[in-house]
Amino acid sequence: MPSCSASRRRGRNQPAPPAARPGAVEEATGPAAVPRLPPPAGFARKPDPAPAASAVERAARSPVAAPSLPPPAAFARRPSPAPRAASPNPSPPEPQARPPTPPPSSSSRRRRRRRRKARDWSSLPRDALGAILGKLDHIDILMGAGQVCRSWRGAAREDPSLWRRVDMRGHADLFYQVNLHGMAQAAVRRADGQCEAFWGEYAGDDAFLLFLGEQSPSLKSLRLISCYDVSNEGLAEAIKKLPMLEELELSLSSNVFGQEVYETVGKSCSQLKRFRLSKHSFYSFDDVDYNKDGEALGIATMTGLCSLQMFGNNLTNAGLTVILDNCHHLESLDIRHCFNVDMDNTLQAKCAGIKTLRLPDDSTDDYEFIVSPPVWANHSQSEDDSDDGYMGSDVYYELDTELDDDDDIYDPSNYIDGMDQDDEEARMILRGLWAIMK
Repeated sequence: MPSCSASRRRGRNQPAPPAARPGAVEEATGPAAVPRLPPPAGFARKPDPAPAASAVERAARSPVAAPSLPPPAAFARRPSPAPRAASPNPSPPEPQARPPTPPPSSSSRRRRRRRRKARDWSSLPRDALGAILGKLDHIDILMGAGQVCRSWRGAAREDPSLWRRVDMRGHADLFYQVNLHGMAQAAVRRADGQCEAFWGEYAGDDAFLLFLGEQSPSLKSLRLISCYDVSNEGLAEAIKKLPMLEELELSLSSNVFGQEVYETVGKSCSQLKRFRLSKHSFYSFDDVDYNKDGEALGIATMTGLCSLQMFGNNLTNAGLTVILDNCHHLESLDIRHCFNVDMDNTLQAKCAGIKTLRLPDDSTDDYEFIVSPPVWANHSQSEDDSDDGYMGSDVYYELDTELDDDDDIYDPSNYIDGMDQDDEEARMILRGLWAIMK
């Protein structure tokens, strides 16, 4: 029975608190622990739908902070074992020496140095930038180095000395990827009228040559290699604007040919000293109307020549004689693969004063371009009947099948019998063509 004083403290209308749980005393820290009483009903916390908060947060939010009970016996930490008694004369542990720290490697020192002091390439002085760009290829400048940053782009565009001698050779693989004609114009434009030499491979057409003649009146060297978009008319019109020209090369540019265009060069360029005209291969012509010495007569008007190369040309002894009689300053003459020339005693006497002489049958090991074997008019292949460099087809079919009026001329069955039985590829091609034409 509760005492009267306890009843007065609770109040008359308040119910008596429930009895303590039987195991509350054992769950306390000791047998003498006081059991935890539940809070009054007015302060009891209703269940919260949110996740249960930690014990610290519940204690902080509760109006009456209740003492926390020790963990259940299953989770109670076991007492740690008592420390062992020390030996009478304990020997102090021997100090272990720390392994020596290896010195930093040279690569790590360089990496740290680079991280500490990064070089700002965009702040290089203009002279240094010009020296760097001057060692690069002009196409590399147009496509790469000149686009690095604003300062490099300015140095590539605003320094005419970089573009005084433009070399755009060795990039034939870019012909179908970029506009080499437009890049050539950009290079000449950056020279600001100071361009003295332009060497281009696959980079140049009639429009570019006219632009070059207008922008570079002091041009001294022009080398066009494999420029198939340059014609007789374009070269003749542009060459009149280049009176200072001293060197001209037209190699593998098959659309420039004939006597008239070379006469124009001879009349317009009185200071021309070196001329190079290289063909893909020597071709023999039996046509009586074809003037084999026409180009030689045009070249003979270049009277100031000191060096002349005519590789694979059709000139004869007569054409070479005209050149030797008009070009008295020749010191170097290269007529390799000019198989219509027969070096008789007269020609040998005329060539006696030439220091460097290369004859039609001389070696072509030092020739700059690919040498194709000569093609004769009365032969389907070259002079030595070899397949080296021959670009034609070796497959010939005699489709002499006789057809009736009612036969379908597109039916491959009428022709396959005339083919080689083992040539399945040719049969497939013929069937495909028949399917397309049906």
